[in-house]
Amino acid sequence: MVGSLSQNAQTELASAQDERSIRFTYDTYEDLLVQLRSQGYEFASYGGGVEDGDVLLRHDVDWSPRRAARMAQIEADNDVSATYFFLLSSPFYNALYGETREAIERIRSLGHDVGLHFSSHQYWSSEPADEDLVAEVAREREILASVVGEPIDTVSFHIPPDWVLKRSYDGFVSTYEERFFTSIAYRGDSNQRWRRSPPFDDGFPERLQILVHPGLWAETDQTFAERLYRERDDRFGAISEFLNYQFIDDNVSRT
Repeated sequence: MVGSLSQNAQTELASAQDERSIRFTYDTYEDLLVQLRSQGYEFASYGGGVEDGDVLLRHDVDWSPRRAARMAQIEADNDVSATYFFLLSSPFYNALYGETREAIERIRSLGHDVGLHFSSHQYWSSEPADEDLVAEVAREREILASVVGEPIDTVSFHIPPDWVLKRSYDGFVSTYEERFFTSIAYRGDSNQRWRRSPPFDDGFPERLQILVHPGLWAETDQTFAERLYRERDDRFGAISEFLNYQFIDDNVSRT
């Protein structure tokens, strides 16, 4: 067929794509950090200004605080700082539960910041009045602050609706404010899109915001669906263990 690739060309193209493809493993993530460090980036926080050569590294913890703590250790080992955003409305973890509090404490002890991952979808199906949004965010910030032990000033919106993009609100810093997008390049691994489009294929911008979801990464590579189902099974196992310990075994011992 005219214009079609030869078998050899197809093989070479597939090989090149395989070499470019990102594998969602901790080793690959550490390699990405090394690349950033080798480019001379400084890791900044959302509380300050962003200058040329700065990168804002953030993690939305949709599931698996345990993996978030593992990622925080990798970053600390490479002299990298980040901000970790935790949900108060996740079906996968409870920020007040012991193992989650321990993960948050570990992350903070490694020198990272903690913020609120706020899900507007838990409250509204359309855009609320600003004062209502700010009030609910303030309530969740206060709860998370009681876990962290210090004020929570930075918020990342979960699956952000269009109406939060490039907006600023009273009382907190949003990672989706215009200043973090207008003059800053953005790279995110949502749905493991880096498999198809590695983050630095087009070079390293002067200013950069990177979103990495800890739940998508582990020791070995898995697809997005495989990772999610594995987390579901792990949580089911943990809940079963909790039920047996708290209720079933305890009731048996008392009969």
